[in-house]
Amino acid sequence: METSSYDLSVSNEELLRRCQEQDQEALQILFRRHERPVYGLLFRMLENREDAEEALAEVFVKVWRSAGRFRGESKFTTWLFRISANTARDMLRTRRGHQTVSLDDMEEWESESAMNSRENSEDPSDVLLRAEDRMVLTAALQKLNEDDRLLVTLYHLQERSYEEISQITGFPAANLKVKLFRARQRLRQHFETLSNGSAKNRPGMEKEGQEHELRKDTNESTGLQPPAVELP
Repeated sequence: METSSYDLSVSNEELLRRCQEQDQEALQILFRRHERPVYGLLFRMLENREDAEEALAEVFVKVWRSAGRFRGESKFTTWLFRISANTARDMLRTRRGHQTVSLDDMEEWESESAMNSRENSEDPSDVLLRAEDRMVLTAALQKLNEDDRLLVTLYHLQERSYEEISQITGFPAANLKVKLFRARQRLRQHFETLSNGSAKNRPGMEKEGQEHELRKDTNESTGLQPPAVELP
């Protein structure tokens, strides 16, 4: 019997178990449920569409091949995003020369509909609400090192909790708030430089974010429309 990706009576863990039994439909459902947030993370880390598309396919191939190694010690989405972050890091380390976002990709970023802030308007999410600042923010994100970019993406743009970010990245939870604070400071500096100081008096850039509850697994949206990817 076919299962819709929005049929929440079938859990991610059950679908992963079916993947162990070579059920390709189960993998397709997992892909449809999670492709958007995974692609959003990969795009922001890798900075161009082609690499993000390649990495997206690789992530779900790894999910298929590693299904039997999932032990339920963390949420499925945490496990998935750890695979995604490591895939992006591996690609960055093997890539020679820094690639920047193309004009087409910048326009795609600009039209992204779900780059939403946390409810209490923390920076840099308040910047995301202003269309005129989004391209500057994109350029500022490019200037961060991979760890800073990953932290900002996971916390501010994908709204992960400190605990989940620690599990995804491997950074000790005790040091995570400090690392995120410093990443935000560096993002602010790059943003101000690129926007000629227009962000200087905007509130919140140096505030420490409040931890929110984890969002539901299947309703997360980070905006960028992922491409069609052929899976096993």
